[in-house]
Amino acid sequence: MLEISELQRDYITEILNISMGSAASVLSEMVSEEVALSVPEVDFLPRSIAAGKFDQSNVSKMSGVTQSISGAVYGDALLMFPEEKTLSIVRILLGETVPVESLTEMEQEAMCEIGNIILNAVVSSIADILKKEIMSSLPRFIHGTGNEVFSVESGNNDDLVMFLKVDFGLESQSINGYVTLILNVDSLQGFIAQLDEQINAI
Repeated sequence: MLEISELQRDYITEILNISMGSAASVLSEMVSEEVALSVPEVDFLPRSIAAGKFDQSNVSKMSGVTQSISGAVYGDALLMFPEEKTLSIVRILLGETVPVESLTEMEQEAMCEIGNIILNAVVSSIADILKKEIMSSLPRFIHGTGNEVFSVESGNNDDLVMFLKVDFGLESQSINGYVTLILNVDSLQGFIAQLDEQINAI
């Protein structure tokens, strides 16, 4: 497991929360309701442990959005919410009550739009730290257990992932989600090296 210092963790968290503030403003306009986004936790974990965090909890299924990223770093970005919370988000957006298995293409597109905004905020933060461009693919809706969701993307269980807890606050309720960045080893090492360089320059 990759250990990061409290200083590194605080620096990453601060930059992520700045980007999340901008994403929250966009989402507030979409849902006509004040949205607050924050990242209270950042960690680096093996892929299998990150997946197990969901399967060991009381959450049976997760739903969310995934995007491939390339450029300065290569890997996959995933935004996941517990299944029932995904339904809450869809209802807020579309005013409909449906089981997750019956989500229509329009409803999945609505989730993808939200996922695209939040994931782009995270990816933009990483690009700001690296001072390089990162490209993202079109968002794609995913659904399953933690292990199923993580196995959707290529890779092995020893891959390290950047694991973020995201607090999604609405006037009517609070929703906890998770963002994971599955980066290849070179990308991860380059990110940490650039992170240290910026911290030392402060």
